[in-house]
Amino acid sequence: SEFVKAHFMSSLHPGDSRFLASLQVYAVLSYTSVHCLDQSGCSVVDSGHLHLLHLVTVAHLIQILLTSTTEEVCMDQDIGGSEEEELTCQLYSTLKKYLGSVLPEVSSGWQLYRSLKAGVLPFLRATALFFHYLNSTTPPAELLVTGPGQWEALCSYLSLPSNLLLLHHNQQTLLEWCCHPSVRQMLQGGGAIIRFPRESNRLIELPEDYSVLINQASSFTCPRSGRDKSRAPTLCLVCGCMLCSHSYCCRTEVDGEDVGACTAHSFTCGAGLGLFFRVRESQVLFVAGKTKGCLYPPPYLDDYGETDQGLKRGNPLHLCAERYRKIERLWRQHGITEIIGHAQEANQTLVTINWQHL
Repeated sequence: SEFVKAHFMSSLHPGDSRFLASLQVYAVLSYTSVHCLDQSGCSVVDSGHLHLLHLVTVAHLIQILLTSTTEEVCMDQDIGGSEEEELTCQLYSTLKKYLGSVLPEVSSGWQLYRSLKAGVLPFLRATALFFHYLNSTTPPAELLVTGPGQWEALCSYLSLPSNLLLLHHNQQTLLEWCCHPSVRQMLQGGGAIIRFPRESNRLIELPEDYSVLINQASSFTCPRSGRDKSRAPTLCLVCGCMLCSHSYCCRTEVDGEDVGACTAHSFTCGAGLGLFFRVRESQVLFVAGKTKGCLYPPPYLDDYGETDQGLKRGNPLHLCAERYRKIERLWRQHGITEIIGHAQEANQTLVTINWQHL
């Protein structure tokens, strides 16, 4: 119970990587051990996993209602009167009883239920994939295609009612957690709040004209050497931070070892994985840890559809959206380390490069 409470509180804050989807995995996988300690020799039944799913699902529903914006919940619609809308308004009214004026007033339940359904859908999809690989249960055909019947098929596959609001009546404890001081402080503006459904992570937007990047890099000065211009300005494609790469001035220490600005930044921005764009060389740099890295074709092309790594030809370059989406897709699908591994296998000289000094 306290473990669920901790996840419920922390997942309202974007700085914490723990979310209720991961709680669902931890709870289900650890349930066997806990159950065997309580009832030695008894096998775990699917009903135990279902109770855990009910608990986490209701917690997520409450999170979505708490983090809905005023514009979302106050939008009026003539369509109404369904059971789902009535139960949504009832649950929202119960939350408002615990939190008072922290939550805005609701004039219609239609938009509130619509936001609730859209917010919980990614969680249900992730849960369905988890139980599919856990139990090897064949999903219905409706889940393999997008369509109006996908919601009902998803709930049926997870043994959940199509109206998820029916689950909250047996979870009074979760409602009482809402009066925790940290929840009230967060909703009153004590920090940035996660909105559901969460947007997928994206790389930064790059200008269509390459000369814009050149001008941006030319005005960048080294943060450690006063007004000196950086010789190798490098742009982080994850957060947009401009770095002074491949220079002694910006070297720092990570785990007792001197590393360059890019390597150090990759540990704070990407847990040791970095995607950078070397502006004056028109090169994409992938780094993994302190010893692995490779160069990747840039997303900027000239009028002939060719890259100009090193800017030797000097032709005007423009952003190729398809190439940049490919880099973003590699990043999202955790394929950067695989690209680095293949590049170093094909070219052994890449292994001897001191990537940590970049």
